[in-house]
Amino acid sequence: MNVLKNVKMVLLRGDRSQKQVADEIGIPVSTYAMIEAGHRFPRKELQLKLARYFGVTVDELFFGEKGHETRTKPA
Repeated sequence: MNVLKNVKMVLLRGDRSQKQVADEIGIPVSTYAMIEAGHRFPRKELQLKLARYFGVTVDELFFGEKGHETRTKPA
């Protein structure tokens, strides 16, 4: 199993503890820790709650800064 840590969440969390962020969002610290470590991917509602907490978009937080780009074929 290839686990990819969510570095963006780690950076945005800064000096705050995982427990502090989890408490402020209203989720168990174990859930937050698993998401940040890449062992769990949150449902859409939690993705949005985390993105709002950190002041970024869901795409920025979970899918990279460019998000989902639509590719068009040359005419």
